[in-house]
Order: sequence, then structure tokens, then C-alpha cells
Amino acid sequence: MGPNKIPYIVTHDGRTLRYPRPDIKVLDTIKLNIETGEVIEVFRFESGNICYLTGGNNIGRVGVITHRERHLGGFDIIHVKDANKKNFATRLSNVFVIGNGTTPEI
Repeated sequence: MGPNKIPYIVTHDGRTLRYPRPDIKVLDTIKLNIETGEVIEVFRFESGNICYLTGGNNIGRVGVITHRERHLGGFDIIHVKDANKKNFATRLSNVFVIGNGTTPEI
């Protein structure tokens, strides 16, 4: 919430969108029409969705989120399985969802 209780979201490239759709949650990824500024599609941050890793030792890898470990007072850990059936884990801040299910949309 911003000033005067106006809801807004901020994208990873610094754009601020006021009055977003109410179904968009924290950590979700949006597909944005740059010309009109409207949200085309929402990709949920949940198990079973495909993701891209933007940091850590596994940077650049693509895989499907298998589950999330919540650690109070520490870093949340995301477990991912890639196309070669290799399982690995990384911090929550390194994960960027790029599609619903196992097909990338971005």
C-alpha cells in the first residue's frame, strides 16, 4: 500500500503499477504490455511452475519448483528439478517464475 492506501506493485525493472489486479500476490511474475501498461498474464510462485535462477551457484539454470522450505529468521529455500532430472536447492531471492506448469511463457 502506498500513500492514501493506494495499492501498487513494483516490477524488477523499477516500474510502479498502481491499482493492480487483486489476485497478484508477492513473488508472482507478471507479463506486461509495455505500450498500454496493462497486465496480460500472472505466473504464480508455487510448486509445479517453471522458473529461472538469477543468482547463486546455479545461475542461469531453468527448472520446475518442487517445494519450498520456510525458515523463520533465515532464508527460505526453494527446491528445483531441471530437465535432466537433477534436483538442487537455492535461496528464494534467486528464483524468478517464467511460466505456468512446465512450459515457459517468457
